[in-house]
Amino acid sequence: MLQSDPQRMAKVIKTLMDWYANKDGLLSGAEPPESKPPSGMEQGSYEHIMFLTLSVSLDYQRSANDLWNSARTTWEDTVTRWVFYPNEIKEKNFEELVSALSKYKLSKKPTKDTQIWQRVSNSFLELFDGDPRNLFKKFDYDALQIFNAMRKQYGKRFPYLAGSTGTSKILSLWIRILNMEAGIQFKNLDKVPLPIDIHTARATITTGCLFGKFDGTFGDLVIEAKKAWIDACRQTQYYPLQLDEPLWNLSRFGCSKHASGDYCPLRKECRLAEFCTAVPHSIISLKQNGNTTIQTGIGSTN
Repeated sequence: MLQSDPQRMAKVIKTLMDWYANKDGLLSGAEPPESKPPSGMEQGSYEHIMFLTLSVSLDYQRSANDLWNSARTTWEDTVTRWVFYPNEIKEKNFEELVSALSKYKLSKKPTKDTQIWQRVSNSFLELFDGDPRNLFKKFDYDALQIFNAMRKQYGKRFPYLAGSTGTSKILSLWIRILNMEAGIQFKNLDKVPLPIDIHTARATITTGCLFGKFDGTFGDLVIEAKKAWIDACRQTQYYPLQLDEPLWNLSRFGCSKHASGDYCPLRKECRLAEFCTAVPHSIISLKQNGNTTIQTGIGSTN
């Protein structure tokens, strides 16, 4: 059974956030892949919002760097730029959209990803005149109300983006990205749950924020991790969404280098080493599809 210690986690959060503010050492290259708009795109513009919205809809079990690089290239090519405009997508047939999304590998699974892209685009067009900002206005820019409406009211209309398929990670991520990258000023961001993917889950375990034994699905682990971070944030000045980018990059540049059965090879370079559970005899086997197994104690350098 997994356990958590909110007071201990509060120390992890403070250390991580102080480190991430400087982005030195292991985190020196920790810029989020979605942070660079395509050439010629105005940050916070309608085009930027649609670029972020449609691209993040495909951010599921794939390289984030590859996804956002492909999205930028697709926009910068005037021949394929139309895929970011719902009004233009509506005028094209499915095969044309498949071809455009495949040109720079924006779609990893051409048929499935194109269906998702088209459905999300058409739903915004039919429900909100093709502009996500009309959704935000409807709910007075309240992030929690938007989150709940997308999950419960519009779930079937926005596959993956609305989190209706068990991937609520994308919905939380979308809200965070719009706030941080497009400058959308939402209320109640502190009430939106932390998006948990394989990286944030790994960082949750390796920092000892959840410790003990676990054998079950990745989805069950996600539920426990979200609750643990909510409880921990109550001891700090931070809220869960603010931890997403730092935790994701901590795993990407640090924790993911660990191999089961040994200490993390980057232990001496990590400011969170005193909390690390990546030690001999620990088991950290995370699988989004399949069985997830964890066996750790509370990390300590002593």
